[in-house]
Amino acid sequence: MSISDDELLLPFPDLPPAHPAIPPAPPAAKPAPDAGESFQSTQEEADAAVTDGELADWKADLRRDFEDWLAALDEIPEPDEPAGDDAGEAPDLYSFYEQLAAASTESRKANRRTAEAMSQWGETLARFESGLQPLRETAAQLLAAQPKTGELARPHCLMLVELLDRLHRQMRALASPPAGKRSWWSAGDDTAWRNAWEAQRQALGILVSHLEGWLAKEGVARIDTDGQPFDPALMMAVALEPDATRPPQTVLEELTAGYLRRGELLRPAQVKVSS
Repeated sequence: MSISDDELLLPFPDLPPAHPAIPPAPPAAKPAPDAGESFQSTQEEADAAVTDGELADWKADLRRDFEDWLAALDEIPEPDEPAGDDAGEAPDLYSFYEQLAAASTESRKANRRTAEAMSQWGETLARFESGLQPLRETAAQLLAAQPKTGELARPHCLMLVELLDRLHRQMRALASPPAGKRSWWSAGDDTAWRNAWEAQRQALGILVSHLEGWLAKEGVARIDTDGQPFDPALMMAVALEPDATRPPQTVLEELTAGYLRRGELLRPAQVKVSS
């Protein structure tokens, strides 16, 4: 059986160990510095002859080992099959498209569920925000009601406006002195008595003006009610009286003054209203 050199290059999985590798050729001897060209040429030819002879022996040994292996071979070995149920099935474009479509459907469902969850979360936040608004307003009112540093407390303001009302009633009582009575020591002249009455009235007026100025610094102002339409947010109707000259729900008389403090109700006014 004759085998060419090209056939020796084919791969064989069960090929027995190859013949020992060709020993490397010894390096060419360097010519002596004083050698001529003829000596160098002779040395190179000798080395080439040695190399060709060893290569021929190596090829002969390799051809012999390969022929022995072919003689011992009974059947052609089959390649190992991949493990698994789908090992023999080739990938198919339809299966790939089917899997891609299923993945796309699942992705759309997940996106829709995420959008619904985000929408519900937004609605919850909106309800929470609307529930916080009354709390913010109440907190702002409580903060505004707290007295600042150096500010008069609300109960003290109420006591002072009550005192101011009493002083106003006293001023109205002192507006006109009563008719004088003759006494044995005055001999019918009541000038001194009237002067004393007027001095008391003026002193009380000065006290009232000082108290009103103090309350004004605290932001306390009287509510104007005379002839105004009835406002249940600022007034309290304690009496009704028919009056054809004025429209209904009009204040006819102020019985007790009302006061505001920095725009907030301190005490409602008690009024008489037309029916």
